[in-house]
Amino acid sequence: MGLTKRKDSYYVEFSIIDDGKTISLANGKGGGKLRRWKVGSHNRTAARQQEALIKTELMKGMIKSDAAKPLTFKEWGETYLALEEVLRLKSLKDRINIVQLQLIPFFGNKELTAITPEHVEEYRAQRKKSNGDAVKLQTINNDHIVLKHCLNVARRKRLLMVNPASLVPIPNPNNERDRVLSAEEWSRLYECSAPHLKPILLTAYHLGQRLGEILNLTWDRVDLHRGIITLRGVDTKTNKPRQVPMTHDVKTALMDLSKVRDLKHKHVFVYQRNPVREVKRSFKTASKKAGIENLRFHDLRHCAATNLRRAGVDTTTAMQIIGHKSPMMWKRYNSVAESDLIAAAGKLSTYLSNTVLTPADLKDSSKNVSA
Repeated sequence: MGLTKRKDSYYVEFSIIDDGKTISLANGKGGGKLRRWKVGSHNRTAARQQEALIKTELMKGMIKSDAAKPLTFKEWGETYLALEEVLRLKSLKDRINIVQLQLIPFFGNKELTAITPEHVEEYRAQRKKSNGDAVKLQTINNDHIVLKHCLNVARRKRLLMVNPASLVPIPNPNNERDRVLSAEEWSRLYECSAPHLKPILLTAYHLGQRLGEILNLTWDRVDLHRGIITLRGVDTKTNKPRQVPMTHDVKTALMDLSKVRDLKHKHVFVYQRNPVREVKRSFKTASKKAGIENLRFHDLRHCAATNLRRAGVDTTTAMQIIGHKSPMMWKRYNSVAESDLIAAAGKLSTYLSNTVLTPADLKDSSKNVSA
């Protein structure tokens, strides 16, 4: 019993008793059989941790017997999508599409415990669009992330010992964007936008709110007197509430909307008396009219982050306004242009000229000392 290192992985061995329902440690009892588990790692420390975990679960009788009916991925996938924790996810719609249209057709009849890292790699390699065309790396990564979460939940429920999707690395697609509109581009975009789109763009460009946060905004979360928008945890991607201060232009735009608001619903942004649900078409039309290329709505969030920095707002406050949890994400959204670098050099020169002795000053000082 114990750890055994083989070419493909460490293995853990225990003497067990299988009663047809659960598997438990033999602990010196007669009738024990040797059972081996694949750890899925060549790291001895990780293997030791896995050994301790398996031993604990065997002692508690938490591992199901092999005689029990094996669970297929299709069966688990359907169960997974019905779980309360999954139904609460903001990405539920995309998750359903990925599980039902991509993962189940590939993994469907495989037993959950029989899925290996090699199967995950095969899935990534074969992933194509419905018409057979290649898909972007980020699309494959999204599928992989959903599969990883799906199997992690199965592992938490003791249906798996190891998550094979966690053993396959997810490559970086290097798709970070730094598209920031110039002041002139922003003016053109705003002027070319449809009336119902303008206040939406203004809110995104000035405050950096995500599209979902904007379109789902209701009047009970808008305080025009204080100039504050209050977002609840359920309204944000990070599940953390935050208060967003309005700029003068945003406050003016929302005050104008409040004067003509439709009392049959609470949504702030409407079109033809109905809440705006998406802006893809109108945003594309406005960008085309304005002659602006390579722009996505989410890039307006980058613009807001960059403008906050240029305005001198400290990082902590700016992160609170934008809704970033980490400085790393803040830096990703905060673009530095050449003009920013030149301005920084100018500020540094001014500072140094007022606080540091120049070579000429030092020369004059030495003469005075000698005298």
